[in-house]
Amino acid sequence: MTALSLRAIPATRRASALYCATSGSGFPLLFIHGFGASGDEFQPLASQLAQRYQTIVPDLRGHGRSRRLPLADSIERMATDVGDLLDLLGIGRTFVVGHAGGSAIAAHLAADQPARVCGLVLISPPAITPPERRSFGARLRDGLSAALNRNDNAGDHDAQACQRLLQKADYRAQLRSITAPTLVIAGDHDPNPTARQVREIAHMVGNGTSVIVRGGSASLLPKHADALIDVLAPWFEQQERTV
Repeated sequence: MTALSLRAIPATRRASALYCATSGSGFPLLFIHGFGASGDEFQPLASQLAQRYQTIVPDLRGHGRSRRLPLADSIERMATDVGDLLDLLGIGRTFVVGHAGGSAIAAHLAADQPARVCGLVLISPPAITPPERRSFGARLRDGLSAALNRNDNAGDHDAQACQRLLQKADYRAQLRSITAPTLVIAGDHDPNPTARQVREIAHMVGNGTSVIVRGGSASLLPKHADALIDVLAPWFEQQERTV
């Protein structure tokens, strides 16, 4: 992959630019990682999809190689960061893949910029139960999900702050306003979200479809990359025919 050169960015915007790795050519495909991780978590998917697409893999602020930036205090700010990055790269329309908490960011981006996001994939997204109604067990599953998706390249950000962002993520309004075709994926052994919750999320989106990966768990991304490619590749090819 090739890292985005900050020297090519005007000085007034350079200080807030996310680190980003790009690879391949073709229609753009943006990946948004979960909290407590980094863009490296997408390596098994991005390396294969770069054979057909231009993959764009940033590290969110406070994470990985964007750790020089303070952790955002809201999902909205993170979505704005990603939108600004696409502007800097000159990317108009793109497919977007979000994982875990990154799915909430991806949903905000798709809702706020419907002309830009022409296909959306949410992998193991956060549950859509309102934060104030989440049980202790649900909050515990959020913590488990964040812990399992954390990797050694995430950076020295405040893990508790990331946890709070995940626990208060409420993106139901954004899901309802998304117009892009949306694919929601989780494993059948994933504790958060459950298969039922995945179907609820897909139903909330006007043009949503759910897929359950057999044998998949909370470690769906690193351990079941081939199964995800089997789902993603034909879906993206189908969406390409309409963009």
